[in-house]
Amino acid sequence: MRKIILLSFSISFLFSIDGKIVFYDGTTIDGQINSVNMSSIYITPIGLNFPEEILIDNVDSLKLDNGKLLVAGNQVLLLYSNGQFTTPGEKNPSNQQEVSYPVEYVLVPNWSLNLYTGYPIIKGASFDYYDDINPVFGLSIGSPYGLFMGNFFVNAIAEIAYYNFNVINNPDYERFGGMAWQIGVSPGFFIGEYSISLTACTGIYHAGTGFIAGGSIDLPLGSIILNKYGDVEFVENMEEVIEALEIRVTGRANTVKKNDGGTTYWLGGGISLGYEF
Repeated sequence: MRKIILLSFSISFLFSIDGKIVFYDGTTIDGQINSVNMSSIYITPIGLNFPEEILIDNVDSLKLDNGKLLVAGNQVLLLYSNGQFTTPGEKNPSNQQEVSYPVEYVLVPNWSLNLYTGYPIIKGASFDYYDDINPVFGLSIGSPYGLFMGNFFVNAIAEIAYYNFNVINNPDYERFGGMAWQIGVSPGFFIGEYSISLTACTGIYHAGTGFIAGGSIDLPLGSIILNKYGDVEFVENMEEVIEALEIRVTGRANTVKKNDGGTTYWLGGGISLGYEF
């Protein structure tokens, strides 16, 4: 998820060209590019009648339909105004004809798919019997449904997880493990191209209900790959897919029911690979 900051502004829209803005998390906007300066891009998105201002700070790249690259890696390569391209620092003799439009604040939430793996680091006393501790695996889906205000967001999520604790030398001992089916919310906020988010989920485990609370730091894996290997042919061909990738460093606390009716817990750390669409 990524916000688009839209302010009241004055722009020239007599000359426009088609292009696509790509944000750090892979979110895109297609439309008519009205102008580009060192701080903002003015675009009229497809389906809308009024232009919007997009701050360069939020943009990874801007590419025109003819292949010309105006912004790459958050750096402005070419300015555009009144149908003319200029390089940053070059004087543009043209004067803009300006028309003012009030524009509202808009948020762009999206779906995300995340594969998680982690390992229990701290365990409750109930796990002293188990000497075969296995990694925890999970698949979560983040939805575009929730509350989105500025840099802050809260969205609904769903998750399937698998956990398994065994006793190696006593196969008759009942293992502690199975599938977990959970729903919850994930609040968080953006700091530039990075984000910090929390997770709170509850659901059904093998012996009853359980609860997860955790936090993660989201890193824009796609942007990192494109900035470092953007000139590699395979990366260029897969640009849109790669841009939507992210990696998360995650910590989680799990509280679950036991077969005897009590509860136990474990704290784990791990990583997840995400794809936003």
